[in-house]
Amino acid sequence: MRTTVRIFFRSITIQNKKLIPEKGPLLVLANHPSTFLDPIVVASMLDRKVFFLAKGELFKSAFAKWFLPKLSIIPVYRKQDDPSQMSKNQETFKKCYEHLEKGGAILMFPEGISITERKLRPIKTGAARIVMGAEANNDFKLGAHVVTIGLNYVNPHRFNKDVFMNIDEPILVADYKTDYEKDGFRAVEMLTEKIRMKLESLVIAIEDDKTDELVKNVETLYKYKLTKDSGFSKHDQVADFTITKNIHESVKYFSIHKPEMVESLSVRIEDYFSKLQFLGLADIDIARNLKNKGFFGSNILALLTIIIGFPFYLYGLINNYLPFQIPALIAENAIKAKEFRGPIAMISGMFTFIIFYTIQIILVNKFFDNELVTIAYATTLPLFGVFTYWYYYAVTKIKNKWMLLMLFYKKSVYISNLISERELLIAEFDKAKEEYQEVMG
Repeated sequence: MRTTVRIFFRSITIQNKKLIPEKGPLLVLANHPSTFLDPIVVASMLDRKVFFLAKGELFKSAFAKWFLPKLSIIPVYRKQDDPSQMSKNQETFKKCYEHLEKGGAILMFPEGISITERKLRPIKTGAARIVMGAEANNDFKLGAHVVTIGLNYVNPHRFNKDVFMNIDEPILVADYKTDYEKDGFRAVEMLTEKIRMKLESLVIAIEDDKTDELVKNVETLYKYKLTKDSGFSKHDQVADFTITKNIHESVKYFSIHKPEMVESLSVRIEDYFSKLQFLGLADIDIARNLKNKGFFGSNILALLTIIIGFPFYLYGLINNYLPFQIPALIAENAIKAKEFRGPIAMISGMFTFIIFYTIQIILVNKFFDNELVTIAYATTLPLFGVFTYWYYYAVTKIKNKWMLLMLFYKKSVYISNLISERELLIAEFDKAKEEYQEVMG
């Protein structure tokens, strides 16, 4: 699973991993944007064994009841699934208490639901009740901690995207001892609110879909310039997260203090993207054209690379096409809920590559009957698989550049107006940034 996670994501950035206690009772809490991809990602990055809480619905079959506990999964029963099963949570709490008393770690998702949105759902009190109950049973001498983790995916449903895991200072549950002795219910609420505040600071949490759409559009148009102006690398996920947070905060500020300006800019931005869509272009095509002063020189070099690389691409395609495509087809066609597509693609991909690579290596070994040839072939499989993926997108980039060039000659006025409008929008963003920085100091 660790290997699969490393391959599935282009990059995994973990901020403040050192804050996670290496021993002692621990409750790890994270937001939940991508069903069972989230526990795999978090657990694979932890350096200690972790138990999971998962909805009781998963335990319906006899096989699940036997198999899931072997994966260190404890069932928890939710009211929205089946109110009649709620009494079983007493046993769940008991198992959690015992595990924490042994110094174990438990991973939970306190939103209680998984939806792929840049939004934090209401935090349930169950996590606070479990860890505080374990401490209360031991006179608050367990030393249990709560660690909050923000999962920030670029796109959890697509291969070769980035994920940023943001970790905050652990909460020492014993600090709530006095509050618990005064009013146990109130202490649980206080801890739950603390968890909510921490998680909200660790993720991009946007209040409504309209604001989210505007923030995404501003990111598309302006994030690269902000990153460059700030002196950050475009691959710096910590900086990327901070910039997105700042964009969201500034959009919120202007929505309150200058709603007419925000509405006017929103209309212009939507019109710009509609015109791009009409031409079959993306903003990155326009942005690349603006940055690329030596169009012909750079593309001749790229074309030479493509010509030379084609035989290697073909080799990689033949050896990797089926194990790569089958998981994608399963995820896109058989899975209706988008929250499950990324996890299904990743898990099924793990099996398809293991199966196909094993069969292919055995066949090559039988055909050549040469150990060195077999080892060399086995080594090339993943290497050329990665090259084939890169080559495909390199060709797509070149195609888009030439398409833009042809469009420019056919519809030069239309494209010129788009470029001008983009530059005007960037100028408006620069002006708004300066104003926001002055207000915020």
